[in-house]
Amino acid sequence: MKKHLATVLVLILAALALCGGASANSWGLTGTLYRVVEQSKAWDNYTSLSSQADCFAVMCDYGDYHNALFHVDKEDRLHVYTTAVYQPKDKRAVPDLTLEGGWLTIRYGENESYTFCETDGGYELLQADIGDFYVEVLAGDEGYDWHYAAGDTEDDVVFPVAITLDTFNISLFPHSCDEVRDINHMHALFDSGRHCLGGGAAGYSPDSRGELQQPKMKGTAPVYSAPYGRKAWRAAKGKAAVGTNGSMWVLTRYTNENNEAYACIRYDVSERTQRIGWALCRDIGLPETQANEQSALFMQVPVRASAETFLTDDPDVSQYAQFTVPKGTELTCLGLYNDYYAYVAATEKNGKLTGKGSTVWGFVPVRDLQPVSGKQQAKAMKQAAGNWYLDAGGSMAGDILVLNADGSFVSGMAGCPDEEAAELEGVWSVTEYDPAEGLYWNDPAYQITLLYRNGSAKVCGLTFTDDGLSLTSGEGGGAYIRSDIPQETEEE
Repeated sequence: MKKHLATVLVLILAALALCGGASANSWGLTGTLYRVVEQSKAWDNYTSLSSQADCFAVMCDYGDYHNALFHVDKEDRLHVYTTAVYQPKDKRAVPDLTLEGGWLTIRYGENESYTFCETDGGYELLQADIGDFYVEVLAGDEGYDWHYAAGDTEDDVVFPVAITLDTFNISLFPHSCDEVRDINHMHALFDSGRHCLGGGAAGYSPDSRGELQQPKMKGTAPVYSAPYGRKAWRAAKGKAAVGTNGSMWVLTRYTNENNEAYACIRYDVSERTQRIGWALCRDIGLPETQANEQSALFMQVPVRASAETFLTDDPDVSQYAQFTVPKGTELTCLGLYNDYYAYVAATEKNGKLTGKGSTVWGFVPVRDLQPVSGKQQAKAMKQAAGNWYLDAGGSMAGDILVLNADGSFVSGMAGCPDEEAAELEGVWSVTEYDPAEGLYWNDPAYQITLLYRNGSAKVCGLTFTDDGLSLTSGEGGGAYIRSDIPQETEEE
């Protein structure tokens, strides 16, 4: 009898242990994804939101506050992508995941889906369908690398960006051709200010956080939104700080006008929140001389909110709105953080981006911003009108450029079929340029904007020379001379 009771007791304890583990973790996961997730207690408060698709699953926390796409790669490394899926506040249906032949599809209902293809470097977007609007990958087009085509039943445009799963932002993804045109324009304007906080050609992502820094010091270091100490706004009700005995990631460094050396850092606030801000180099164990050598260069370009939007200090995880940005608010753009977010400067007073107060640097969606253009220069446009051919340097706007007096233009690459004058058409304008904006290396007097009919854009510095005109970017340039090329075009 005692032996029987002991056996029953063992079985009950085993059952309770299993129930306890299930209630603590209850992921509903299997296979490698389960084995990798269970190795960390960080995910004990999560459960699966969608059906698992092999090494992928959408997980949510018990507070119904945070969703994330979990992925385990072939080396059993866990990747957590928050911006790849909608959040609970978006009130969307439960996503459906499928993985077939290396193609991952994230589907929300019948009218919205995103398909990624496995590549050597991860997963790249192949196709997106949102109602009648689509985005699909395509090859380079006769010398132009557009990468994506986008369109609907009435219009189609090109979208020259790289979209990978680790940088994909579903909530800021364009839903119309007009949005693509606006984003292309902003990307063209800040071509020399891409990834202004570093990160190389690909920028930063959850898979590439920056330079790991582990000071192993006691205490905490204050974190400000801008490299100006107490003159800058500070999150967490003025108490934002990073622990100096843990891990943080350095994005770039900056020495301000008072010769104070700061580092822009990213650090975890929780499993569902990060913060990007500025800490004094000496407070986090970094040499100040190195900050002087690696000091970041920022643009100073006026932009305006084209719609009510928000400013966040966490563009890669929570995207929590620290400030509301009303439509029409003027900001100073310091550059682009990635294809979705611009890094901007503003002033804050009593929780609003207005008036004279603390300096705020943060991230605002690119799609919600538009340039504040300078005054159009009629005299300069008259001087620039004509047929131009690239004579030296890089091809800033095609090897062949025909600027018509009516504000239209055509351009093309040398060696196009039958040596025709142009491949692409659009409208152009010339505005005055303020060298304080810091977009071009040669401080030109003018700026030329080329808005192509196919939705792409090109914005360059414009300088008139004895022989013709020069177009410049942040680092390069191209000299154009007049030619006798006829102004004929071929229908696209």
